[in-house]
Amino acid sequence: MPGIGFFHHHHGTSPSTSVTSILPIDSKHPAPKRRWSSNRSSSEGDRPRPTIRTMTKGSRGALKGFIENPADISMTIESPPLVCYGPPKESTGALLSGILKLEVKEREQTFEAFTMRLLVDVLTRRPVSAHCSDCTTSVSELHRWPLISEPVVLKKGTHTYPFSYLLPGHLPASNNNALSRITYCIYATATTIKGDEIKFEKPITLQRSILPGPDKHSTRVFPPTDLSANVTLPPVVYPGGDFPLHIRLDGVLSKARTNRWRLRKLSWRIDETSRVVSPACKQHNSKLGGDGKGLLHEDVRTVSSGEVKDGWKSDFSADGKIEVEFNAGIPAHVGVACDVDSPCGISVSHNLVVEMIVAEEHCPVPPSRMVHPTGAARVLRMQFHLLVTERSGLGISWDEEIPPVYENIPASPPSYGTVLEVEGEEGVALFCPPVYHES
Repeated sequence: MPGIGFFHHHHGTSPSTSVTSILPIDSKHPAPKRRWSSNRSSSEGDRPRPTIRTMTKGSRGALKGFIENPADISMTIESPPLVCYGPPKESTGALLSGILKLEVKEREQTFEAFTMRLLVDVLTRRPVSAHCSDCTTSVSELHRWPLISEPVVLKKGTHTYPFSYLLPGHLPASNNNALSRITYCIYATATTIKGDEIKFEKPITLQRSILPGPDKHSTRVFPPTDLSANVTLPPVVYPGGDFPLHIRLDGVLSKARTNRWRLRKLSWRIDETSRVVSPACKQHNSKLGGDGKGLLHEDVRTVSSGEVKDGWKSDFSADGKIEVEFNAGIPAHVGVACDVDSPCGISVSHNLVVEMIVAEEHCPVPPSRMVHPTGAARVLRMQFHLLVTERSGLGISWDEEIPPVYENIPASPPSYGTVLEVEGEEGVALFCPPVYHES
């Protein structure tokens, strides 16, 4: 599947809308070296996979029961959750470490190979050919551990194999959106001298967290009126959480002080935009006009929305202003995907759309307090980019966990004083207390 560039060292909902077009794919990124051999369609790829799978395959290819397994494979992950802190260009990556365990059930068993691999699986839900597994799914190998490369006799019991790997910071985080899915998996295979295969599979989750900074301030103007909006919103937003939003509307009162604008209603929504470039395999690249091209799909859905009909403050002194504060958020049940922008053609972004309906009123010169609506109204629409990311937790990257520094310890113990004898009591000696010298 061409175009998967990041595998190498260089680096409620509303009805959705979709856009499809043909785009060229960067030919600098070579095709992955391995694909799933099984014929898996896009619908099968959406099914949840078990967390841990251990099975045995005989020399003739027949699956045996779990009781007949000559050995079992298990794993213990010792490293903390895999979180890449910061944007892809600045992140130092995430450290994965653990212990792979091979439990031999028989008295002795000879293994000729034992290999563990770290794989990344990219699924396209709108492939060029819906019934082609090569167009739908691509699996690439990030790292390989050859634990046993020649025949070895193992006795009954549990044999441990520690492992570690630093996932580069430019890798995209695990993602599951309307058009694509990125998953990481550890896959281990042990082969006996009789031809039996014991397989193990464990999905792992790679997250990305952008550390929060100062609040963002933005100004919008609405010509031909004198209205301007000053908006304050947080730098990052978390799935399943709320965030405050402050809007100040200036220029409400006209220069002649005869007309003014009054806020009637405020509505907001958060849109999630997913894009994916679906490349074709060698068998179906003729559908796109040759190699190096792919289909661009786009899907937009609303993941959250709300309205504010009261609670704002109106001040008609000086030039006049209206201030409103409210909380917006993304519910956890909608399954929102975090922001991602991968070189393989998968991207997810979020936008906050705010609409304010204002009506014009005529206010005569005091002492008259009669206010008459003029019938004019406007819809003030604003759009802001939201950075949706995972929570940072402690926010400490693996390279910042520096061990304590110990000072030098003197090489020799403290020296002792002389022996004193007491007169009249032979054979009795008293030792003076030890004298410690500065080292």
